[in-house]
Amino acid sequence: MSQTGQELVCNGALCQCDKGTLPSMLQVTSNQHVYLQGKLVATTQDKTFLPFGTCMLKNNLPCTPMLLWQDAFDLVSVDSPMSHPLLEKSTIMCSFGGKVSILLTLQIAVPGLPALPQVEGVRTAFMSLCPLLLNED
Repeated sequence: MSQTGQELVCNGALCQCDKGTLPSMLQVTSNQHVYLQGKLVATTQDKTFLPFGTCMLKNNLPCTPMLLWQDAFDLVSVDSPMSHPLLEKSTIMCSFGGKVSILLTLQIAVPGLPALPQVEGVRTAFMSLCPLLLNED
């Protein structure tokens, strides 16, 4: 990834609250139409998590997040004008004072094309293995 934190977030992304004792998964409920690599894209309207364990700010009672996302991809809307895709760098504050961040977006890494000098090296090596391709007659 060329720019840190710019990866889109998918359904089931692993999240962590800095005041919770366990990581949790984000459940996409707002979007049922837009997919990325076969998984629903998470938006600013998605605020459903499995519990983050117990909350250090609530005397270790179960965590119940009440949240508002920050640092989403505001240039694009998904299904409604106020629903923007979440990014790896997106965070959400809990009403009790915790900060939830994305640990794992669930995107699958896809290898890119090699740099140009490498492409030429691969082509040259391939051509030397297949001399018939060099014959232009």
